[in-house]
Amino acid sequence: MTEDADNKAKRRRRIRDSFAPPLNGIALRHVDSVQALSEVHRAILIPVIQKIGLHRLGQCLMVFKNSGAGIGDEADLMKWLESPEQLRPVTAVVESEAAESKLEDAEYLASLLIQCYPDMPAASAEALVASEIMCASLKVIATTRCALEEAKSDFVITALYTLFEERLNAIKQLINGNPAFVKAIERSRPDWKIIN
Repeated sequence: MTEDADNKAKRRRRIRDSFAPPLNGIALRHVDSVQALSEVHRAILIPVIQKIGLHRLGQCLMVFKNSGAGIGDEADLMKWLESPEQLRPVTAVVESEAAESKLEDAEYLASLLIQCYPDMPAASAEALVASEIMCASLKVIATTRCALEEAKSDFVITALYTLFEERLNAIKQLINGNPAFVKAIERSRPDWKIIN
């Protein structure tokens, strides 16, 4: 059984929280790769990331993947990062991460559709997610995931909560104003109550 997006995010948060700083602040998409590193490589990575910043973590992970055995200390990693040959694979890493995130977001949206419409076959949910009509919803999933992954400040959390609360109220009003929407919601959520 594959791990759903929500459980994967929870698992990754748990693992990330166990990392030493600054690795406990990495994006969730990098958690599995960092966890797969040996303790020695993680210990090398920490001071390097403190010097060059978290935005270059993907590049560091690519170096470990391609030349892991040759990285014995912090100086080795820095030497590889400064090499012109290492700049080329960064684009590939970014593109690969974007594709993986897009796939995870699509799987999550398909799982939401199946949750709302339990009789919907998985293939139909996946096809619907890939359709133009769900494009904006897929963008919301991606943007929300990114916002929550990077939410480390009380200001950000408070603003996001207020935004989501306002948008939820707007959606409720939209549903209440359309009998077809009310009927669809009532079928997928028998506990739905019309709010005026």
